[in-house]
Amino acid sequence: MKVFIPVIDSTDHRYIIADGVHESGSICILDTKEGHITWYETKNYPVNQGDFLEELKFNGITNIIASSLSPMAVKVFNFNGFTIFKSVNTDLLMNLELLKMRCLPLFSYEASLEGIKGCSAGACGSCHSATCSN
Repeated sequence: MKVFIPVIDSTDHRYIIADGVHESGSICILDTKEGHITWYETKNYPVNQGDFLEELKFNGITNIIASSLSPMAVKVFNFNGFTIFKSVNTDLLMNLELLKMRCLPLFSYEASLEGIKGCSAGACGSCHSATCSN
């Protein structure tokens, strides 16, 4: 299995999972079969979301570990055949171990809505949803 994980960067913070795909400076690709981890700068990937998903799928990557995603991103990834796992924290290595043990929960559409439900009247400083008016 090959897994895509957005991380802060590929140098000093390569083991810290980013808040989301668009907030990452790099991506980590884990090949569980080969036991190989590779980091790529996101600037090397296509800007178009469709091209990005096709590039991942072309390389056999259909699994994602993410700490947060917008509801629309979850729908798009799921529609395109990706399985999304919810990280339990920002520690990349811990999450990879949990994945190997099959202990990472799936990231559902309902889970992506949880961040939106808490946003009300400007009280939320961390909401990244396009539907949030804050």
